[in-house]
Amino acid sequence: MRDKIYNVLNKIYGVLILSSLFAGFLPVIPFIIAIIIGGDAGANISVFLYKQYYPWVAVAAAVAVLIGLVALYINKTITFKYPKKEKKEEAQKKDENK
Repeated sequence: MRDKIYNVLNKIYGVLILSSLFAGFLPVIPFIIAIIIGGDAGANISVFLYKQYYPWVAVAAAVAVLIGLVALYINKTITFKYPKKEKKEEAQKKDENK
């Protein structure tokens, strides 16, 4: 059951983070158009993107990261753990022997 939940959350995380990445890159073209147009129209486009569009992209990315972290904890995957001293010493000895 835990594996099924992990797989579903992992897929949701992948889709959300990919869409957030794409949504973050999408306004590049309107910003370029705003630079070319200039003046008040260009400023209005830039202000709209900054105040209306990007907050939603930031929220979507934050939700994606939260879902990814929940998936890691459900699967009991610990990625933010330092190796113990014994393992460090063993790894250093293996590196020296190579």
